[in-house]
Amino acid sequence: MSQKKHLHVLSELSTHPIARNIEWADLIPALSSIGILHSEANGNYDFTRNEHTIVFERSHNKTLEVADVLKLRHFLKLSAQSPDDDALNNTEIVAVDHHNATVVHNPGTANEVIEKFHADLSKGRMLHQKKQSPPFHDENPTDDSAYFDAIIKSMMKSQRIVILSHGTGSSSAGEKLFTLVDDSYPKVAHKIVAVQKCDLEAMTEPELIALGTELLNGTADVISA
Repeated sequence: MSQKKHLHVLSELSTHPIARNIEWADLIPALSSIGILHSEANGNYDFTRNEHTIVFERSHNKTLEVADVLKLRHFLKLSAQSPDDDALNNTEIVAVDHHNATVVHNPGTANEVIEKFHADLSKGRMLHQKKQSPPFHDENPTDDSAYFDAIIKSMMKSQRIVILSHGTGSSSAGEKLFTLVDDSYPKVAHKIVAVQKCDLEAMTEPELIALGTELLNGTADVISA
């Protein structure tokens, strides 16, 4: 594969909307052209560039999942320069469900600030809220748009963002938040490092911050929901 082709494949990691047709067979040699790539016995890959290292698992699918694209996109941005001691400044962890959100700015630094957001349940039928009148069958949740708007506004000044949430599809507030950002705020979408599924209710705030920090640093074992 030519260097021109390598550069084209790598550029696809940064396209908007998210590219869904990047093939692993093209990506692996493209990464090797700009850094050091090692294949591990367990099927994972070790990729090092400018003293930054990332570990990722090549899925059995022919093309990359959205979570893979997000992680590699932001690793390439992060590894464009050598590490510095201020890596966690201008970062953000968003732990969100359809009712509440905890947003941690600059986690693990002297500038760490925690914000809390709460949805207005009177705005409509929230997910998991029991209906009081028929029909009782499943419907798509009606969320408080101002709630998500406030969270997105908090994300705008951050340079790298991790979203933590539980559930999948319409039940995942994290996926809804990512879709809203990807559709209407492409500059913010490019800053999202990962959208990670986790059990928010079972995790303490320090545990959420620890997981989010690992994802921001590219050291977490999990890369997709």
